[in-house]
Amino acid sequence: MTMDVLDRVREIAHDAAPTEAQVAGARHALMSEIAGRPATGRAAVSRRRGPWFRVGVISASAAAVAAAVFVVGASSRWAVGSGLAPHFGPGAASAAELLEQTAEQSEGSVDAGIRAGQFLLIEETQGFLEFAIEDAATGELAPMGNRGNAEAAFAIERTTKLYVPADREDEWVWDLRGPWSVTDTFGDRADEAVEVWERMSGGDTPELWRLPGGRAPEGGSATLDNREEFAQMPRDPQELLQWYRDRSETAEDLTDGWIVWTLSSTLSMNLAPADLRAAMFRTLALIDGVEIAERAGDVTEFSYEAAFDGWTRTTTFTVDTANALVTAVTDASIPADGSLVPDDVPDERRGVTVSIVDEAP
Repeated sequence: MTMDVLDRVREIAHDAAPTEAQVAGARHALMSEIAGRPATGRAAVSRRRGPWFRVGVISASAAAVAAAVFVVGASSRWAVGSGLAPHFGPGAASAAELLEQTAEQSEGSVDAGIRAGQFLLIEETQGFLEFAIEDAATGELAPMGNRGNAEAAFAIERTTKLYVPADREDEWVWDLRGPWSVTDTFGDRADEAVEVWERMSGGDTPELWRLPGGRAPEGGSATLDNREEFAQMPRDPQELLQWYRDRSETAEDLTDGWIVWTLSSTLSMNLAPADLRAAMFRTLALIDGVEIAERAGDVTEFSYEAAFDGWTRTTTFTVDTANALVTAVTDASIPADGSLVPDDVPDERRGVTVSIVDEAP
């Protein structure tokens, strides 16, 4: 099923998405089994449209994350980089050493304390860049294109809440009542692009999903926490790295970048079993090019950068190393020829908090 989804998204979004990040998320989406909001354009398919895309990243990007949200100043909420005061003391640990230390803490993650009848509340703030180019037939800005050819762009953001029961076979609740808001615009015609986007993005998506066992509302067998696939994944880090490489359909020199994005996104929702989360941190430690970008106390931002076909893709993930929680992920692909969007604005950004609550809506 996942390979079929991947092929469909690649085919639909071939011209719209220069990066593998959108495809990686789609790999784990439940699109073939779950009816979501119709896409409004090729760029929409490649990124965010349809409520189940985000749960797909919640599922196979899965996972619960921090009681400390990744926070940057309001004026730079879209900037790549945490804004942490860099601190590298004598004998500072390497990226691989810190990731190994984080793996050792995975058994004590926040979901370990959940009791029967309680819920793991995952609050995710999602941010995306939307691009627009002129439709030759109508002359209006259509929601498609990419960072390199966009004639206008704007950033959108919303917060969702996912209530995961202690017994995963019980009813899950996904609260979508937080609206999308436009947080920044780029280009002289951005207001027009926003107007078109608002007109086209309406749909009948329920504001509150109730999902027995975390399964599709129309009887699908796939689950939001991806438990079936997780059960089959190796726990040995070397084997897990090869498992991902065997399933990658990116060019060989881009595969590790795709793996970094996929693993960090999966860890960011904390729904994978503790032993698999530990293996994922250790797998990240094996990948050449994963580096420490910034560090302050127990919070470390890691980065991975790769160049391809005139683009540079940078993925960052911020980790609360003491609690084995990925608290934020950003991904940006920057064209060498420039863009109307500043380089420090990512294509995608997520910040997640997790807590244990006694009831759901």
